[in-house]
Amino acid sequence: MSIGLQIWINFCEGDQSAFRELYDIYYSRLFVWGCKWLDGDTAFVKDQLHDFFIYLWEKRGNLSRDINPDAYLLTSFKRRLLSQWAKTKNLQNIEDLVHVSTEEADETDRYLNQFQLIQEALTKLTPAQREVIELRFLQNLSLQEIALRKNASLRTVYNLTHRAIQQLRESLGKKNIFFLW
Repeated sequence: MSIGLQIWINFCEGDQSAFRELYDIYYSRLFVWGCKWLDGDTAFVKDQLHDFFIYLWEKRGNLSRDINPDAYLLTSFKRRLLSQWAKTKNLQNIEDLVHVSTEEADETDRYLNQFQLIQEALTKLTPAQREVIELRFLQNLSLQEIALRKNASLRTVYNLTHRAIQQLRESLGKKNIFFLW
């Protein structure tokens, strides 16, 4: 069982720390993709993302535990986001929204494939490298903040980050590494 699936199961069972982990893991990714789907309407995406996580918490007991959390969260958020956007924009022609959704299906598949490649590349990092990458790029901490949190020197954190990025570039290629951000 993957770590993500175990977090998902714990979340569905009402574990608040698992909910926080899901939020920390997926917020940035869903925000970036939401902004891409709606051409950068950041305020709307943030509002909808917060509503989405509240909705998940309220419905956690009824959610399936045997799923791919990555695919489920991406697809579910996208549906809710586009639905709310259509309501807000008073779209008269629902076919416009359906057309956008079907065009995005291929993009969603590409996203999931790239995400899978990144997940595999991250598992090849040492635990210390993976932690630094997650703190730096998913939680947006500075190198100084990471050094304080890890009780390590700034040089150590810099070296770990540099080696991890170098290894990710080798695994993913220069083009796909930007998918992390």
